[in-house]
Amino acid sequence: MNKIIALWAVPRSRSTAFQWMMKQRGDFITLHEPFGKSAYYSEERIFNAADYLPSRSEYNYQMVLQNLLLTAEKKQLFIKDMPKNFIHIVDNQFLSYFQHTFLIRHPAKMLPSYFHAWSDLPIENAGYENLYQLFENVADYTGQIPPLIDSDDLVNHPEAIVKAYCKKIGVPFIKNALTWEPPKDSKEVSWWDGGSDWHDYLSTTKGFQKQTKSFYSNVNENDVLKRLYDICLPYYEKLYTHRVLI
Repeated sequence: MNKIIALWAVPRSRSTAFQWMMKQRGDFITLHEPFGKSAYYSEERIFNAADYLPSRSEYNYQMVLQNLLLTAEKKQLFIKDMPKNFIHIVDNQFLSYFQHTFLIRHPAKMLPSYFHAWSDLPIENAGYENLYQLFENVADYTGQIPPLIDSDDLVNHPEAIVKAYCKKIGVPFIKNALTWEPPKDSKEVSWWDGGSDWHDYLSTTKGFQKQTKSFYSNVNENDVLKRLYDICLPYYEKLYTHRVLI
């Protein structure tokens, strides 16, 4: 079985754009947050945002994991997901199935964007603590620092960062994958029932691009955001020291 290449991220970190870039390569099956369905739709769900829907056993964690392993037997598989969706099932066996990589974004940029879409954002759903926990688990299990890229580095130097990422995971760099046509249907990059309008960055760009203007609140202008920021920043800063350099 090929190891599943996984990009673990926090929300609003341009991870869906990264997944879409990997799809443009043509040599990977790419899946969007397979454990998200487990976290929200399964019999074992841990979040209640979709509890108005009947639970579905096919989304239970072990079922999803087994389907990933079966897919990886046939072709190279790339997934992106957020540890907040699955951190409670992580053990050494789970860690052994993946080639782990990470994507981070500064909470001063991530949190306002997330808060704009989810104004009653629970602290745990910001995801930084879970991401850091998984990063430490991977480093302890493998004895190596896993590849980690920062979102700002990605949009400022997309070719160099993606080239470095490809080298670290042992796949050829394909420059043409850095540009794309946006998805025609949000269901192509969303597991949420009925699709999702969260992926505004991907739907309005044709490659990794810097955001020239912010339409969101400043973390220092909102008490909730400031509280979340103070919680998330230390985890981000620890992870940032391990980022891929070019």
